[in-house]
Amino acid sequence: MLGYLYPLRTYLVVAGTVEKPNPMTADWVVPLSFNPPLLGVAIGKTRHTRKLIEEQKDFVIAVPTVELLRDVWVAGTVSGAKENKAEKMSATFIPSEKVSAPSIKECQANLECRVVREVEVGDHIFFVGEIVNVSHGDAFENGKPNTKDYKFLMHAFTGANFTCQSDEVFKP
Repeated sequence: MLGYLYPLRTYLVVAGTVEKPNPMTADWVVPLSFNPPLLGVAIGKTRHTRKLIEEQKDFVIAVPTVELLRDVWVAGTVSGAKENKAEKMSATFIPSEKVSAPSIKECQANLECRVVREVEVGDHIFFVGEIVNVSHGDAFENGKPNTKDYKFLMHAFTGANFTCQSDEVFKP
């Protein structure tokens, strides 16, 4: 039934450390509050990323563009509990400024979050994170995305089905 919500923006949730990063692909990321700046991400209870976030109490939401599609696919299909995903990816993991989870240099934005709440929701844990720092690339000017020159990823539905937005903006 949740398929009717797609397409959804696709992000990378990064946990772990710069020495041993663990990125995970996630569509279920949602803004929650302007003040304080909060966002939420739902992560399956069986995921290695969930365990890391529960232990370190922080994570990064990295915003990829279509150029990172292969890395996004690896992050979503390889288990970090069994393999080192970073070795299979071309992404560069760099230290974040305010959290222990690393950021991704090639992503157009990295939102550093500290966990302020965990809520069990069915087969997922919903992590509420306070955004404590943001770094961004050229795709964002004054906090607004440049949808003309950059193609932000959207998951069209489960599996290897991705799309990008158009630079066309509709107004009522």
